[in-house]
Amino acid sequence: MATGGDAVGQPAREDTTGPDAAMPPAGAGAGFGPTWVGARALAGGKGYAPCPMGQMHYRSIGAGAATPVLLIHQTPVGLAEFVDVQPALARLGRRSIAPDSPGHGYSDPIRGDVTVGELADNLAALCDQLGVARAVVAGHHTGAAIAASFAARNPARTAALVLHGTPFYSPEERTSRLARLASVPGITLKPDGSHFADIFQSTGTHAGIDAQSLASLTWSALGSLLAGPGLPIYRAVFSNDMGPTLAAIRAPTLVLTDLKDVLHPNDRRVVEARPDFVLREFSPGTSYTLMREPERWARTVLEFASSVGS
Repeated sequence: MATGGDAVGQPAREDTTGPDAAMPPAGAGAGFGPTWVGARALAGGKGYAPCPMGQMHYRSIGAGAATPVLLIHQTPVGLAEFVDVQPALARLGRRSIAPDSPGHGYSDPIRGDVTVGELADNLAALCDQLGVARAVVAGHHTGAAIAASFAARNPARTAALVLHGTPFYSPEERTSRLARLASVPGITLKPDGSHFADIFQSTGTHAGIDAQSLASLTWSALGSLLAGPGLPIYRAVFSNDMGPTLAAIRAPTLVLTDLKDVLHPNDRRVVEARPDFVLREFSPGTSYTLMREPERWARTVLEFASSVGS
């Protein structure tokens, strides 16, 4: 894997391996179903970029003259959430960049408290390092909060915005979620390895466990183990009042929602605050439908981007 330097001014160096070997045929997937493919599905396009919050791990695949897509994952999955989305976008002729947010995957950990605005600024620094002047920005759950902040703070760099499962919380919801977060136990390693099963089952209570979700939940459990306890991004998002951010967004915006997602009511709240945003039901399922239907998700994002000239 290629690496960048430690100094912010040192340019990132990207893996020159092409993405072809990492691209399963349409209809196959590494992020859903009962078959485990593993990290080989993420071959190609990886690198590190020096950013204000430390080294940021990313994967960039695909090519073409069209505006690239910047993908911001939900916590705690990491860029692996887009393991099948990125090849799908590449097949449709779009470059995509998916970073591990700070404190996730193989990006550097977050030191101390952080705000959503600081995470958005760190993402802008990544774009600077990669020479991305303008992007279609798409974020999921915690990633949607960062994507919205990026768009609000960087209107000239945001060609279009896609928010999927948006954590637009009321003051009461923010207080409740912060209180619950304070009581979340750490990860206790067990000799029989059942700590991994505990994390898997905990995620499955929200996402649902069936044959099609097994790979998705495995990626999520791995992401939890890599991120470790604490997850400062949750504190940042649960403390964040998205109202002013949403009001400041100038980019054409699509809000995707899943009917069984805990954030479905919040998605509706977003378009009540911004009736010019487009709301579209993505599925009747949970937040993990993105991983179960990567081809359709990629097409949905690009169809919207194309409809607004991006």
